[in-house]
Amino acid sequence: MSAVHHFRLGLFILGAIGTLVVILVVMGTGNLLRPTIEMETYIDGSVQGLDVGAPIKFRGVTIGEVTRLGFTSVEYEQQVSPVERKRYVLVEGRLRPDRFASTARETLFSENVLEPFIEAGLRVRMAAQGITGINYLELDFLDPTTHPQLPIAWEPRSVYIPSAPSIALQFLEYAESVLRRIDLLDIEGMVDSTVSALHTLERTVADLDTRSLTRHAEDLAGHLQETVEQSRQLLVAAERLLQDPDIAALPGETRGTLRSLREAVERADIGGLVTQIEAVVVRLDRGLEINEQKLAATLSDLQAVTTGLRSLTEDARRNPAGTIFGGPPPRSAIERSP
Repeated sequence: MSAVHHFRLGLFILGAIGTLVVILVVMGTGNLLRPTIEMETYIDGSVQGLDVGAPIKFRGVTIGEVTRLGFTSVEYEQQVSPVERKRYVLVEGRLRPDRFASTARETLFSENVLEPFIEAGLRVRMAAQGITGINYLELDFLDPTTHPQLPIAWEPRSVYIPSAPSIALQFLEYAESVLRRIDLLDIEGMVDSTVSALHTLERTVADLDTRSLTRHAEDLAGHLQETVEQSRQLLVAAERLLQDPDIAALPGETRGTLRSLREAVERADIGGLVTQIEAVVVRLDRGLEINEQKLAATLSDLQAVTTGLRSLTEDARRNPAGTIFGGPPPRSAIERSP
């Protein structure tokens, strides 16, 4: 190959390299001229899994990257005694406002563009990328009262965005709180009290004389049935009394009183009353195991009421008029005539 060909080949290679350099410079110039925001935040906890170069995202959209990790005590508290220094982790990053602020495209950008967002609750916190253990920074709007700013005694050098605990850290803190509350509970005492209560209940149920109470309830139901039958006989006797010719000869007011009495007795619905009493007896029978003393007192009261009602029914059947008027009826004209 001649020297001319060598010269041309070398010239071609140099031209290709120069063209590539120009392309790279042109492509990189755009990124170099793009406005950026130097930001920093402080995290009161571990940043395990967060490295330099990790993305900074706002609701899933990458808007920057982490540039440096350190401690606030080294940067801002060198003159403070080691005991009084904060144990915050310093995280510095670079944000590209043209990805989330329109003013950057209009060349009206200033670093104060984030202040309204921070006042509205803009916070930064760590988030995990799947299960790989790699973390990134996530910006989002949270409740400022729930996630207040960390107390600091220095002026940040860059734009300061307050941090918030990560979801994983909140879960761990909640789990630790629950475990501490469980440790404070007297589990053994609760179990012993429950077992003692069960034994007491078992002894109480065993001591109940359910058979005697059941017989008592059955006797009471039988008495109630007899009372129903006697009440029906009383109604029949009253009907016959009203149809008697002697009663027809009584003054109109007396007959009206008898009719009113009959209507009152019918409205009383003794059968319905007795049915309700029987229902009460059934409910009492079911509740024998709950309270024996109260049940016995209730059955005694019902027995007394039934006895009184039966006595009144027998008196009315023997002397209906005496029950109504309180004395023997006047003799009719037929009885007075010889």
